[in-house]
Amino acid sequence: MGYSDLGCYGGEIDTPNLDALAQGGVRFSQFYNTAKCHSSRVSLLTGQYCIAAGDTALSHGVTSAEVLGNNNYFTLMAGKWHLRKQPTDFGFQRYFGHLSGACNYFAGDNTFRLNGEPFEVPKDGFYTTVANVDYSLKFLEEARRGDDPWYLYLAFNAPHAPLHALPQDYAKYEGRYDQGWDAVRAQRIAKLKRLGVLPKDLEPSPRPEHVPAWDQLLPWQREYEAKRMATLAAMIDRLDQEVGRLVADLKQHGELENTLILFVSDNGACPYDRTPPRLDIEPTSARRYFGDSTGWSWARNGAFRYYKQNQYEGGISTPAIFHWPAGISLPAGSVVDQPAHLIDVLPTLVEVTESQLPDSWPDRQLRPISGVSLNPVLQGQSLPSRPPLHLLFASDRGLREGDWKLVSFRSGPWELYNLADDRAENHNLAADEPERLQRMVSTWHEMAEQVLHAPAGARRPVKETTGPHQHREWTNFSATEPKNYIGRRRGKKATPVKQGG
Repeated sequence: MGYSDLGCYGGEIDTPNLDALAQGGVRFSQFYNTAKCHSSRVSLLTGQYCIAAGDTALSHGVTSAEVLGNNNYFTLMAGKWHLRKQPTDFGFQRYFGHLSGACNYFAGDNTFRLNGEPFEVPKDGFYTTVANVDYSLKFLEEARRGDDPWYLYLAFNAPHAPLHALPQDYAKYEGRYDQGWDAVRAQRIAKLKRLGVLPKDLEPSPRPEHVPAWDQLLPWQREYEAKRMATLAAMIDRLDQEVGRLVADLKQHGELENTLILFVSDNGACPYDRTPPRLDIEPTSARRYFGDSTGWSWARNGAFRYYKQNQYEGGISTPAIFHWPAGISLPAGSVVDQPAHLIDVLPTLVEVTESQLPDSWPDRQLRPISGVSLNPVLQGQSLPSRPPLHLLFASDRGLREGDWKLVSFRSGPWELYNLADDRAENHNLAADEPERLQRMVSTWHEMAEQVLHAPAGARRPVKETTGPHQHREWTNFSATEPKNYIGRRRGKKATPVKQGG
């Protein structure tokens, strides 16, 4: 999901339920994920960087379910897992969802499980986003029969590709995006500034060379792209509707005031266009769907650069809403500008639930967590000093230290930005600050080795020079025929589009 997809983060998509949580709680403007789904889940669950925790095996960490379960919480999960084994192997006492990283929203796949056992997806009347909340509500109903507190991890798959929407949701957004991504992005950035989520004087990143202006697209391209964004909007609208169903249940049972709700996304908008264009369909059934769009991903990440898997702000910045009327001291509707990260979620839960982090765990060699509790921030205080935030996925790298940000695109030359003045990373200061650059590069390598325990291959020096930023799976906008519009796989690179105006 993009940074600006929600209404409370600048978007035009109807998300009244999440907007209400933001209005009654707090929003973070600089909350970070890891730019990739599975690594974000590891950090969210363990308080560690993904590699340090043992990656998908979780062999060097404990999950929040295990920690809170030791404190007599009834632990529940619904949705996407995307790690090894099953949630029921890592402390969750109840689970419904799919073990895979993505699935057909209407037909599911063979990885669906219910409490550790295979689950056969119904042939009719099924939609994954709805089913996740159906089972969450069933689990909560069971939890209320006992006296123990409960903990629910609800991992929506939406709006991950394949882009599938319920017919009534898709119909709501048909035609809304005919104005194109340039106009939508400008409107979102203006709204983000009005809401106080971004500074009024922020200079947005320019449209990258690999994304053409909307009016440069061919008519069939504009029609197809408008449908893709309508589908994404419909999927996010439905996610919000299901959040609303869950919140209504909490209200009905008198639990909303003393329930801590955290909403985040696992990476920025996805640019990888892996599905051939389908021009004359509605993506509202199991066999009809779209793939992701590089152009709309640029627009959906608001003022920021780049996408999922990249360590620029567009890849790692997530909307983050905390709602807990009984436990948050900040005025309702506040925007928190202090940087935070998914690694901070577990230590926050440990503090507010008065739980304990274990020193050991059977069959695992635990490593220290890297996150810090955000409870002081929720009480209106500043965080104590913390180590820099380390950023790494595959060959994309970064480091956030105070207001300074180090970043490398696919192991290209290091770049340096002062985010206090340049959150959108427009002005590379690497040549102006050589000493700071080298010190931060050294810190990145030290943390990669000593904190993450990253393999040597992930710590190789970056390239000294690089060409234009490209990726073979970004949409090939230079194509004049639909069959060539998909991202070019098998090692071929898309041709940058000459920009006009």
